[in-house]
Amino acid sequence: MKGFIHYVASHKGSVEQAKQSYDSFVKHGWDVELVEGITPETLVESEFDYPLIKGGRLIGFRSENNRTYQIKKSCLSNQIRLWRKVVEMDEPMAFIEHDAICIAPYNNDSFDELLCLNIEYAFQPPSVLGTLSHLKGYKAPLAFSPKPLDIGYPLRYYKSNVYKNHPMMPGTAAYVVSPKGAKRLLASAEKYGIDQSDFFINTHNVNIEYISPSPVKFNTKNLNTSHKL
Repeated sequence: MKGFIHYVASHKGSVEQAKQSYDSFVKHGWDVELVEGITPETLVESEFDYPLIKGGRLIGFRSENNRTYQIKKSCLSNQIRLWRKVVEMDEPMAFIEHDAICIAPYNNDSFDELLCLNIEYAFQPPSVLGTLSHLKGYKAPLAFSPKPLDIGYPLRYYKSNVYKNHPMMPGTAAYVVSPKGAKRLLASAEKYGIDQSDFFINTHNVNIEYISPSPVKFNTKNLNTSHKL
């Protein structure tokens, strides 16, 4: 499986974690590349000229804190760039963040549109979700082959727009997206508008599946670059 590990070139910790991530994926047979991620300093707004969905988190950041808005849009833009590449090359690829650590080979080509690779660890520290009382302790049922999010999945879009109540990604540390899924995400961005990455990747816009035990976990230290770079 082809994967792209994104990191912040100006952040020493991000560079170090990306190298650790790279080594872990190569060890388990992945074909991965390190990619210098988009930041507010390198973001070209015209390259990602999509509407912001009304009532969403991203549009709220734009009016409340422009720096946070720029950081969050940069995070999403890295993924939009990958989705475009998936469509162009017509093959599934993985989006990987610098703090993702691979612990098992990939052998799940049967997924439909988007496959979450780290759900087993997404609700445990050092993940931010693992510190929230209403989410802490959630454990996805075992799924040795790709399976939709279960009915008890607690993380749902809560803003008041067309995405409301739809299950959404537990962060975007590691997932594989198919050409079909990438096309749906890009079409949704144009039709409905974009939001913060993990909010935008919800079941209204793409079929989210997972596997567990998960082949990817987190690095032991959360650098929290999506909040403060």
